[in-house]
Amino acid sequence: MSLPSAELYALIMAALNRLQDDGGQFRSSVEKNQLSREEFWLLSRFRYFPGTVTPGDFQTFGPYTSISIYEKSLESLAVKKHAEKVDAGRYRSTEAGRKLVENLYRDYFNHIARHDEVPETELRRLGMLADRVLASALRQPDVPALITSAVRSTFPAIDQPWAYAERRIVTLAVFRDDAHIAAWREESWSGPRIAISTALFKTEDQLDATQLREAAKQLDDKDFKSAISTLHSGGELACSADDHYQLTPAGRTARQQVEALTDRNYALPFNTLDPIELKDFENLLERVRGPIAA
Repeated sequence: MSLPSAELYALIMAALNRLQDDGGQFRSSVEKNQLSREEFWLLSRFRYFPGTVTPGDFQTFGPYTSISIYEKSLESLAVKKHAEKVDAGRYRSTEAGRKLVENLYRDYFNHIARHDEVPETELRRLGMLADRVLASALRQPDVPALITSAVRSTFPAIDQPWAYAERRIVTLAVFRDDAHIAAWREESWSGPRIAISTALFKTEDQLDATQLREAAKQLDDKDFKSAISTLHSGGELACSADDHYQLTPAGRTARQQVEALTDRNYALPFNTLDPIELKDFENLLERVRGPIAA
């Protein structure tokens, strides 16, 4: 690869930030409709299921959150009439919920489609190269691309160059999630365990009990305590007498191994591009990203 996997992902995210820049309109619209981040995440992912869905089904796309947390948010969506409970433990989006998601994305795509800072020919080329990488990502035998495939299945029927490129770069960003899940499952980790390990991996400092619980608030008490116990018994987590937590050297090494496997998995589909095409792809991403502020 021309760039290391992690650097290429960072470049993709930087370009995506520019492609998705709508001045905060999308976020404001979600907040205006009084939806929490978790509620909107669930409401938009109803599109990935053809029928009814259980709270646990959403862990296909978000395995780091406890089922009970999803259940509470689904109940809240039902109170707001955006979802409805069909049977015990099964939900589906209401017509109002579907229209809300459709309208939010319609307005979003119409807004970003007006950008014209990069020539159409360059955006088309970027989208075409991204499509080839995406097709390769969906064929990787050791990386089930369930999230990437779901996102691709909801591509809108819109052909404006900016929106066209944005959707395809989104899928390449999302493939990082699939690559990461495959990595920690290869190491026999659970979602809660990786969630807590990651929170501690991101800081060199200790976290007290309150800070760690806040960092892992997507977990209920049962999953939180179970993951703490697993990490501690495996020698990956140290806890002081005054309830301060940090990864042990073994724990940090184990978490770094997951990161290395993620980088390996993420690099695989880009091998479908020859060196010249890959460099072209990187240059186009830099073109969209724009100059880096000093």
